[in-house]
Amino acid sequence: MPTERKNETIRRLRQQVAERPSFILTDFRGLTVDELRALRTQLRASAARYTVVKNTLFATALDGAAQERLAPFLAGPTGIAFAGDDVVAAAKAIVQFAGESKKLQIKAGFVDGTFYDAPSIERLASLPSRPELLARLVGSLRSPLAGLVNVLNGNRRALVQVLAALHGKRAEAAAQG
Repeated sequence: MPTERKNETIRRLRQQVAERPSFILTDFRGLTVDELRALRTQLRASAARYTVVKNTLFATALDGAAQERLAPFLAGPTGIAFAGDDVVAAAKAIVQFAGESKKLQIKAGFVDGTFYDAPSIERLASLPSRPELLARLVGSLRSPLAGLVNVLNGNRRALVQVLAALHGKRAEAAAQG
């Protein structure tokens, strides 16, 4: 029978999953306290939180589909990186730390209701960051408009050049005549 403390932990985990539906499961076996602190600091920079959980409590906190897909990965020491608005930044931080430490193992993830295995999380981390994608979008939208402005300005320039040439010819004819 669950104790009040376990019920509170389950409630808190459900709230975290509701607030941040994108998360990455990791195996932190072998990491020191200082390394975990460094990981948390690195994740905080991308607005993500890292929490060590008890597998049974986290499984209870998940809904049916997520629980079913993640059940095989809820074994051994499990740490969860709850991503903020930028899931790619959190994935980059996890993958970078895992590559540097060689101890942290990525198990799986759930991003906005979609299951991701470890290789998929690594591919997600290779995507450009959200600000870079937004900049590319703005550039793509701006490019045709800039071309249209140049075409319209080109017609005005041509008209001004024709009028200047006409003025020059008339001035030359008036000087001769």
